[in-house]
Amino acid sequence: MSAVQSVAVNLQNWRLRRGISVSALARAAGVSKSTVSELERHNGNPSLDTLWALAKALDIPLGFLLADQDGGPGIRVIRHDDASVVRLEERDGYVARLMAGWDVNGTIEIYVLEIPEGARRESDSHGFGVVEHAMAVEGRVDIGLASESAALGVGDLITFPADQPHHYEAIDGPARVVAIHQYPPGRPEATASDVEREPRA
Repeated sequence: MSAVQSVAVNLQNWRLRRGISVSALARAAGVSKSTVSELERHNGNPSLDTLWALAKALDIPLGFLLADQDGGPGIRVIRHDDASVVRLEERDGYVARLMAGWDVNGTIEIYVLEIPEGARRESDSHGFGVVEHAMAVEGRVDIGLASESAALGVGDLITFPADQPHHYEAIDGPARVVAIHQYPPGRPEATASDVEREPRA
């Protein structure tokens, strides 16, 4: 799904969820009605200021408008250099890139994984509906499913269904990864002993 398509789908979904009209959203965001209508029709090239205004009017994080919400069965990779730059200050070199955003109604766990050179971590299913997000922060690492995987460099992000076997493998040296496990509502909480006895990645 392209960035324009993601904005169109997310904008309309959140507007309908909030129960407001196109005109009401446009007034609240301080943009024209035609701007909102064109965006929902998958047209236009909105500025970040416009997207910020729309997100604020909908009372949602900016990431909820930009994120690809396609919950397909395969992996999704966002390369560092392809992410949306939401803040750039050339004077001091500060750059903020939006990698992803998720509408979460469940439990989130965050892990830092240290993978030695040549090591491969095989993991079983984490249960129905579990999604895993992982970003390489040091080194290079191959992450994915038996049927599909991707090599990630520093700053790259991968999302995949963790309800099936998957792996992490360091490439050309050691690697460090931040992994986020996203569990659906109603899942029993893991205990510390569970995590220690059967570490998940």
